[in-house]
Amino acid sequence: MLRWGMILLFVPSVILVTLYMLEAQDAARCVQDLGSWDYIKGLCDLSVKHEVVPFMARHGFWVNAGMLVSIVGLMMTTWGMILRGMGTAKDEA
Repeated sequence: MLRWGMILLFVPSVILVTLYMLEAQDAARCVQDLGSWDYIKGLCDLSVKHEVVPFMARHGFWVNAGMLVSIVGLMMTTWGMILRGMGTAKDEA
């Protein structure tokens, strides 16, 4: 349970951050080329300026689902640590 809890705790966050950074990298390249990033279409537009639409607003379901899975993973990890216990003390000689 501890191993699956850790997986569920960290994997959704890593996936969401990776997707966010890939998109941010594309947007930065577009702005560097004097364009405007269209967040809705995911394209660089050199003629029209577009407003910034947050990642959460565009992918709300996936962000919320990922955070929910992370919370479940946190609970599984905590429960696994409680069941496993602190272990036995080592003799120091």
